[in-house]
Amino acid sequence: MVSDLEDRAGDALAGVLDRDLKELGREDAIAFMRAQGVKQGTPAEIATVCEAYGNHPLSLRLLSGLIARDTHTPGDIAAAPRHDVHADLVQRQHHVLEQSYNALPEKERTLLSRLAAFRSAMTYDALAIFNEFGDEAKFDAALSDLQARGLLQRDIAHNRWDLHPIVRHYCYDRLTDKKSAHTRLRNYFAKIPASDADKVQSIEALAPVIELYYHTISAGRYDDAYQLFRNRLHDVIYFRFGAYQTQIELLRVFFPDGEDRPIRLKNEYRQGITLNLLANSYALFGQPRRAIPFYISYISIAERQRDKLNQAIGLGAVATVSYFPIGEFVKTERNLRQQIEICQKIKNEFHEAVGRQELGKLLAYRGAFDEAAQELELSSRYDLKANDKQGQCVGQLFRALKALLMGNGRVALEAAQQGRTLADEVAKMAYSFERDIIRAEWLLGAALVMEEKDLNAASTHLTEALTRCRHINLVEFEPDILLAWARWHRIREMDAKEAKAFAEEALAIADRCEYRLKQAEIHNFLARLALDAGNRAAARQHAEIAKERAWCDGPPHCYKPALDEAERMLKESA
Repeated sequence: MVSDLEDRAGDALAGVLDRDLKELGREDAIAFMRAQGVKQGTPAEIATVCEAYGNHPLSLRLLSGLIARDTHTPGDIAAAPRHDVHADLVQRQHHVLEQSYNALPEKERTLLSRLAAFRSAMTYDALAIFNEFGDEAKFDAALSDLQARGLLQRDIAHNRWDLHPIVRHYCYDRLTDKKSAHTRLRNYFAKIPASDADKVQSIEALAPVIELYYHTISAGRYDDAYQLFRNRLHDVIYFRFGAYQTQIELLRVFFPDGEDRPIRLKNEYRQGITLNLLANSYALFGQPRRAIPFYISYISIAERQRDKLNQAIGLGAVATVSYFPIGEFVKTERNLRQQIEICQKIKNEFHEAVGRQELGKLLAYRGAFDEAAQELELSSRYDLKANDKQGQCVGQLFRALKALLMGNGRVALEAAQQGRTLADEVAKMAYSFERDIIRAEWLLGAALVMEEKDLNAASTHLTEALTRCRHINLVEFEPDILLAWARWHRIREMDAKEAKAFAEEALAIADRCEYRLKQAEIHNFLARLALDAGNRAAARQHAEIAKERAWCDGPPHCYKPALDEAERMLKESA
């Protein structure tokens, strides 16, 4: 018994390690789900579903079983929304929960249900807004009683109170004054002074603002919530931390009836902006096709309002993060050139420069390296004139990418180093753009691998890139980083087995997200591994797939460097 390991004050006895066994870690949760039969889905997708259940083993065991046997898509994490196991969990614990809940004094039942309205762990001051016990001593006694009954948990080290997800779900369902409770919570969190956005170091530090946001939504004040999101959450979550899944969760609450139903905002301009923000996050989270309808709706709203700037932004966004990664090069180029044309007419140099930057990247993939250099140069002129450090950073990273596509590791390394330095300068001026840092670390590692020099440094950069990438569930660059690791293992350790494992992990993500350009690169690499092993048949099979993926819309709208490599490998494997 735990009591046998504690002294009378409740502290662990000498020599006893007191550790609560709660949720699984991210990687353990993913491994558990895969072992239970959930074979399809990116690590980020699986992690997101697990986090929704607090990574609790019982929840995940029940959920994984339902997903593994799903009628429509067995073993695919995409089936998770069809299987809400909270009800099953409550049913399994129903007799215990019902007896425990009904045995509470009426005031404690009401208090517990109101506490269930919190989304996360609570401070004592927050709990105290529901103190209707007459004085603090009686309120403290009620909290202690809830703890003793196992219905309320307390983290003494951080002085926070929380509820188990099953208890929270059960008690919240029995909250009779939901809107009133959320209104009181909104009023409480609204009084907490806003943190200095430049000093926020983690998503966790935004907890009070996120609580305020959700309670504002739950109180039915959608337009107030929009303003709060734009003023205090978006820039930090999206740009600094790159926490795209968090942003998706925050924005989906504007669609309580489903994403295919009208958004709950009165102002059409705000509707458009919200659609664009949600689309951006879906695309960078590895769901570029899912983002397209949101972008199209955003562009349509801008056209109706004759808002040329937002029309240009929408055209560029859908081109860059949706059409481009799935290999729709004709649409990508058409949209980017239209963005540039509109921006020239309205004299918006910033978004014209952004459009030229992205057009330069597209042209590099098409193998039109001289034209790509011209567009990147035109973009950099504006960035230098405006002293836009973040724009300069991206420009250098695109130059590094272009050099890699040309097979020039030395130039790629120099450009990536400059890009990484600029990312640090951006961090000093305002705050870092996590996506740019991840891209810079990946390109540094990839360039070093291409040069086959200082592979220890390459390992350091790739480790940093993958750690940061997975920390925020950024899917966009994960296949690129894994492929760079595969190349590292082939060169550094001559370990074909490990190289193949990394490449296949990268391919699973690329296939899941329909990243055609990454699929082409990975299949080319697997073809090379097969040739190394003397397996011409396997090499030819991979090379043929690589050629098909690199074809895109057909020459000249193809991924030319990958297409050329695939054709070379087909000749070698003949």
